[in-house]
Amino acid sequence: MRAADALTQETIFGMADGATYSGTLCLSRDGKRYYFAQAQVDGHNIPLPGDHWRTREAAVRGLADIACGARKPRSDSSPQPPAD
Repeated sequence: MRAADALTQETIFGMADGATYSGTLCLSRDGKRYYFAQAQVDGHNIPLPGDHWRTREAAVRGLADIACGARKPRSDSSPQPPAD
């Protein structure tokens, strides 16, 4: 999904376990899920094509977990279990 497809968007910044991250957090047009239109960790772009979250807090926590290596981004073909 792209930022142009979003109902709202905001820029997120943070640090997790020594890594810095940022991203454009978007709310889908249907208002039911959050996703990152773009994200960076330590200045490197990371693709998040399959990552969606039900709440803003879960999305921010998800990006922080990816930034510190606690979890990997999902790919488009990965199964989509319900996120927080």
